[in-house]
Amino acid sequence: MTKQVNLGYKYRLSPSKEQEQLLSHQMYVYNQAYNICLNLWNKESDKNKKLEKENRKYRSAVSYDTVVKRALRTRKIPIKTVVTQQARINFLKAVKKAFSKEVVTERQKAISDAQTPKEMAKALKLGFPKFHSSKEPHQSFTWNNQGYTILDYTNKFKILKLMSNKIKFRSHRELPSNYKMCSIVISKDSNKYYVSFNIEFQKEIGLVVSSENLDTTKSIGIDLNVENFAVSSPINNLMNNISEVKDNHLILNGSKNRRGLKYAKAVKVLERKQSRRVLKAIKSKTKLGKNHKRTQHKINKLNKSLSNQKNDLYHKISTTLTKEFELIVVEDLKLKNQMTKSAKGNEIVHGKNVRQKSGLNKSLLSASFYQFVAMLQYKQTMLNDKLFVKVNPAYTSQECRKCKHKDKNNRLKQEEFKCVKCGFEIQADIGASLTILDRGLEKVA
Repeated sequence: MTKQVNLGYKYRLSPSKEQEQLLSHQMYVYNQAYNICLNLWNKESDKNKKLEKENRKYRSAVSYDTVVKRALRTRKIPIKTVVTQQARINFLKAVKKAFSKEVVTERQKAISDAQTPKEMAKALKLGFPKFHSSKEPHQSFTWNNQGYTILDYTNKFKILKLMSNKIKFRSHRELPSNYKMCSIVISKDSNKYYVSFNIEFQKEIGLVVSSENLDTTKSIGIDLNVENFAVSSPINNLMNNISEVKDNHLILNGSKNRRGLKYAKAVKVLERKQSRRVLKAIKSKTKLGKNHKRTQHKINKLNKSLSNQKNDLYHKISTTLTKEFELIVVEDLKLKNQMTKSAKGNEIVHGKNVRQKSGLNKSLLSASFYQFVAMLQYKQTMLNDKLFVKVNPAYTSQECRKCKHKDKNNRLKQEEFKCVKCGFEIQADIGASLTILDRGLEKVA
């Protein structure tokens, strides 16, 4: 059996200095085109607010393109039509998303919860597109599925022919033989350039898993924690050379090692230097110099390295689990809106334990639960046609797996679980993963 799959393949580019300038210029053009579209849309929205619904007028896509080209050519900025059109396409997608049901609901909730003018102003802008800055270290532009060629170069490298330029990229994995190109994204961080191919292809699927043919012995529940992922089935033999496993159920996610590097003494010295330079520039009303740029480059390089380490580890863990298990169950965590909400409060209601909550928020965000769950979900469902379920996370760490009794006194210590009703004892995170699996199996059934 075959199914259509949509995937992104990302490779590192090796452009020359001239090619870097060309790519950076197109990123600048993309940002300017996007900002012009946003400015036009803002003016159009302000006018329409004063008119009756039947008298409101909206720009067409062609009208946006015309104004963008005219504005950029007036400023004598060389452009590629493909780049400006893709900027307009992505902008209109952002506007459509801003009025989607989910975003509108979230915005309305934020407006109703706002207690100060500052919170209200932030809530009113929630979900709407924002202006792009070309000063940020992360930049990109989108190209469509035409006007490019991929050529063979060596075993390790290939050539991307784009805008009459042959740019070399490291081909660490082959594209599928029957792929169809959807779009190309050229991006850069503080010091490297990348190309991402968004492709469609037909993938062979051996077994489509459903609730009827599910093997429950190949089902697993995962409890996501700051320092480890607790799983309900023994996996010590699966994680060889990937990650350290404790108690045959706890997969370490590398957060301690990354934290040690991020908060090392040498890094703190660099960050203090940056802080002093910024304060001095603000006080003297002068621009930041080359030393600030060099130091920031070092800090960005370290942060990118840590991010790459985490991505690599999460890809290896998620790939191993999705190949082995037919059903994966995780908690439906609301990390952004609930778990990492600031404890600072506002001018009316002051927060409590702000420093402790701030530290916990940093740890939760650094663990990137959403990223790991997204990897599991698309590999489990889209690539392998297996089952993936999200369950309500409420009381998973307080519920007894044996008698289903819920009590906060069941878990008086972080790593220990002992039911006050039936006396059942287990490592707390492993017990939570078993409860998550039980809820997932009930949902599938």
